[in-house]
Amino acid sequence: MKITFYGAAREVTGSCYFVKIGKSKILVDCGMFQGTKFADAKNFQVFGFDAQSIDAVLITHGHLDHIGRLPKLINEKFSGTVYMTPPTKKITEIVLQDTANIMEKDFKKEHRPKLYEAEDVKKVLSRCRVVGYDKVTKLDGFSFRFRDAGHILGSSFIEVRETGGPTVVFSGDVGNYDVPILRETEQIEECDALITESTYGDRLHENVPERSKIFKNSILNTIKQKGVLLIPAFAVERTQQLLYELNHLVENNFIPNIDVYLDSPMAIKITEVFKKFPHYFDEDALRLIATGDELFDFPNLKITNSTNESKAINDSRKPKIIIAGSGMMNGGRILHHMVRYLPEKTTTLLIIGYQANNTLGGRIYSGTKKIKIFGKTVPVHAKIVAVGGYSAHADQEKLLNWIEQAKTKPKTIYCTHGEKESALTLASRIKEKFNINAEAPIMKQTIEV
Repeated sequence: MKITFYGAAREVTGSCYFVKIGKSKILVDCGMFQGTKFADAKNFQVFGFDAQSIDAVLITHGHLDHIGRLPKLINEKFSGTVYMTPPTKKITEIVLQDTANIMEKDFKKEHRPKLYEAEDVKKVLSRCRVVGYDKVTKLDGFSFRFRDAGHILGSSFIEVRETGGPTVVFSGDVGNYDVPILRETEQIEECDALITESTYGDRLHENVPERSKIFKNSILNTIKQKGVLLIPAFAVERTQQLLYELNHLVENNFIPNIDVYLDSPMAIKITEVFKKFPHYFDEDALRLIATGDELFDFPNLKITNSTNESKAINDSRKPKIIIAGSGMMNGGRILHHMVRYLPEKTTTLLIIGYQANNTLGGRIYSGTKKIKIFGKTVPVHAKIVAVGGYSAHADQEKLLNWIEQAKTKPKTIYCTHGEKESALTLASRIKEKFNINAEAPIMKQTIEV
């Protein structure tokens, strides 16, 4: 089995691994490079392989950096099947359509090129075949199996087994400890080589009580100051986690009444997808559902679908909480709220997800006091609070424990989907802890298992 890395090599986005197994050629993920604008130049570059020659694509989950170039692949004459779990297909439809709408707006405003058209999303969906967890699917010369990664709804790590040959596990994105709603990451079984993410390979998250305490205190401080709590949240998973926790805080009277605005059309759609797949939830969530609790609904939650409803938030009373995308602050409605509220000292900006180095969110996280949004200089007087415990990604400890608990330890581990420092740090810790050969591959590097 030969594997070539065409994305997420010493960087976080653009996951795309080309796998040659005998006569078969497959991809694991086909994601978009992100960080500045959706129409980043790297997304328009040639793949590095012939799309027509690809027999199948295996998708780990529905985040854009894992699915965003599927329309490009199909437009370059890929004619095979795309395999994914049932929730991933629903999420893929919403995410790709939303991205197409954003690219259309960017094209009209700034004449930015579009990677694909809205109608291309239908082409992708027509090629999709859904496969549930733990079902072995046999193809020419190999088989694969989706396992629950505990990262987002329907997310998987994938076992790819060559007939009569080695087994390679592709981690996709590994879930954090105690992710609300979702089940824990499943155990690795047989594995000759592991391709693992390393997004947080060089750091540790707060534990659950500390994470919840920071969130609760941010709300209480906002109420005390009669201010605004701004939360840039990824539409898939992070938003639903927040709603789940807010539901708990409100219904148990741990916080006073405060208006909460969910100002993300995509997050609203994704939340509806969650409601359709309760059998993917963990036991705690299922127990709440059994008591009749609406996990994503509570008093003072206000859903703002339309642009006019979003604009009206500016005139609403304080204190208030605004949850809006995008999570890295590189687009979406959160930007309008940042222009309005970041200059105010009574505002708290709560960062709950990974911020790539070259994003607006990354610059704010690093402490910059002036930013540009829509060509306007915006002073940052707001309090900036970052909490890693809400990340849907495993930290270094979780990744090491996941490897340690594998039924069969991999002989070699390749650390991908992390900035250079994170990937190299995790590789170093793996060598120290397990005496396993580990490295952080570079773009277009080919390995043989």
